[in-house]
Amino acid sequence: MKIIMKMKQVIFFILIGLAGILIGLAGFWLGPAFEKGGGHSVQSVSARISDALEAPTGSFHSALPYDKDLFDALFKYSQPVSSLGVIPISAVLPHHLVAGSYEIGMLEAVAKKITPPVVVIISPNHFSTGHAQVITGLDAWQTPYGVLEIDNKIVKQLAADGASIDDTALKNEHGVGALVGIIKKIWPQTKLVPIITRAGREFNLMDDTASDLAKILPKNSLVLASVDFSHYLPEFLSNWHDELSINVLETGDYNRLERLEIDSQNSIRLLLKYNEIKNAQKFNLVFHTNSADIIKNPDLAETTSHVMGYFASGESASSLVSIQLFGDMMLDRNVAKKMGDEGLDYLFADLKGQENRFFYGQDLLVANLEGPFAPTRVYTSKEIAFQFDPALAPQLKRYNFSAFSLANNHTFDMGRANADFTKTILTQNKLGFFGSEYAVNEGDIWVAGGELGLPEPVAFVGLNFTEGGVTDSQIKQIVMAAKKLAENVIVMPHWGQEYDNISNTTERDRAHLMIDVGATVVMGGHPHVIQEMEIYKGAPIFFSLGNFIFDQYFSGETQEGLSVGLTLSAGHVKNIYTFPFYSVKSQDFLMTGARRDNFFEWFNDNSRLDGKKFESGKLILDN
Repeated sequence: MKIIMKMKQVIFFILIGLAGILIGLAGFWLGPAFEKGGGHSVQSVSARISDALEAPTGSFHSALPYDKDLFDALFKYSQPVSSLGVIPISAVLPHHLVAGSYEIGMLEAVAKKITPPVVVIISPNHFSTGHAQVITGLDAWQTPYGVLEIDNKIVKQLAADGASIDDTALKNEHGVGALVGIIKKIWPQTKLVPIITRAGREFNLMDDTASDLAKILPKNSLVLASVDFSHYLPEFLSNWHDELSINVLETGDYNRLERLEIDSQNSIRLLLKYNEIKNAQKFNLVFHTNSADIIKNPDLAETTSHVMGYFASGESASSLVSIQLFGDMMLDRNVAKKMGDEGLDYLFADLKGQENRFFYGQDLLVANLEGPFAPTRVYTSKEIAFQFDPALAPQLKRYNFSAFSLANNHTFDMGRANADFTKTILTQNKLGFFGSEYAVNEGDIWVAGGELGLPEPVAFVGLNFTEGGVTDSQIKQIVMAAKKLAENVIVMPHWGQEYDNISNTTERDRAHLMIDVGATVVMGGHPHVIQEMEIYKGAPIFFSLGNFIFDQYFSGETQEGLSVGLTLSAGHVKNIYTFPFYSVKSQDFLMTGARRDNFFEWFNDNSRLDGKKFESGKLILDN
């Protein structure tokens, strides 16, 4: 982890240097062109960053980077924000200064409403320095605009209640250092209280610190959470993950923080707890940016997203549930051979991204489990029969999967006893399941709700049409039963003609029936290829997501799949995100560039989208 943190520091300074270079040479900073002669050479920017790491010395910390020209440029081209109608109590903003002109614009708008005597900066402890969960410090910060003094009295009060004073730990913390110059220039007389938080589950200390701040900060103080949001992912994925992150800010729902794909969950928890005590839970989003947009490179493979906004008195917003779904997952045959001892780490080596971030950023991850777990292979006369290694079940949990559909034509491949064993081992690993290969029973509905921290329940129904026998009456009965358990109902049917990339009339009629009797979403599988989708009465129907994990290496189409992200509330889908991918020897890779563009051209042309279309993989369904 320390190696990763060190890499982050290096990347941080490289990006700041690149930002300075681009400002000087191209004037890209989403503002007017820079004046000639104001640019930075590679040598000069490198020298200034080097100087920042070395000076000043003594009992001062240094702004990071220590570059007045860079900050002057950010201020000159700050992004304007209209006048705030309320008094801000706190705010969230990045320390990734590629977005510096945006956060300066927001803070300048805040400055028109308040002049805080104290500014608190809550930052991640990027390098896990020191030994405490919550660290503060007494040393002032030297900035390009003068010395930012510390409010020693408040720091000592925090320390008396459990925080640790450790200025050595704060020395190179860019989560604080990136912002101190901005604070000093906007509010020259203010004093600082720096706080850095380590990752971990010691929530009581976060909550106690929030309580202390609420008691001891003087009137009109400003608490800032210095947090970057999604990391190391393409912009289209970052935008999906930020849906949940922004909704948690809007709702103050700190119980879902551990799902967020952000820089520091604990820093946000401390902020939200403080807001709760101060009755300042109304979040006002000012900017939502991404490094790919700012540097004008939409194909950037690894990006950082930035959420900037302030909190004021008022009620929190309504909640959304975010769910990501996948198609057919088969873990036997050639897939098992390819995995070897690596297990799922082989399959997801590329897809997971750095720090497994692909599999964070949503409330639930759900897929179709195309076969049973069984300790040993059982003799069967069935020509194609799968058996999954039970050791893979805890690995599925480690990758944040939530539940699986068992409504397919392979669940009973190893007999009834192992179909039951599959349910047992999923339960042991705290994984849900729903549906059956042969039966249509209300008892096979899975409801995810408050026990998983969801703000509202979601019911999942699995139906297997490949064995025949599922009637319209049964469809109505089970969907209506699910609707009584939750307003949000997701039906995952296993149906259709294998290898056809367009649905048939029977599938469409059944999907329409499901929606008519209460389904929120229909998410199909079994054909082993991606099929088109339809918007019917405002509800999305995906007829086939294709293969998620399989070993059908004989064609390109059987080595492509679609993952779908949904935000939903009160029985309605708001936004749909789609992530097409392809596989090579069962390893999944996100589609990018021309291949991704060609996919969406086909998908938009062949789907029935009620006059809408996917743009950058997203379709807005309900404003």
